[in-house]
Amino acid sequence: MQREPDLEIAACARAEEIRFECKPAMRVSAHSNAPATAASVSHRDNLPGDVEPGVTYRNVSVRWRAWLRLDDPN
Repeated sequence: MQREPDLEIAACARAEEIRFECKPAMRVSAHSNAPATAASVSHRDNLPGDVEPGVTYRNVSVRWRAWLRLDDPN
C-alpha cells in the first residue's frame, strides 16, 4: 500500500478568457536532500495541452498538483 506524500502542493486557476502571444515553456522539477520520488499532474478544462499563439480560449480552468514522497531508508 502506498503511503500519503510527505509534501504536496496544489493550485487551481480559472479565467473567463485567456490568450497567449507565444507558446509557453513550462518545466517542473523537484529537489530533495534525501532520496525521494516526485510527480506532478495537471487537468485542463477548455485549454489544450499545446496552446496556439493568438487563439483566445474561454471559460478555462487548470488544476495542478505536485507531490514528493521521501524514500524509506530501510
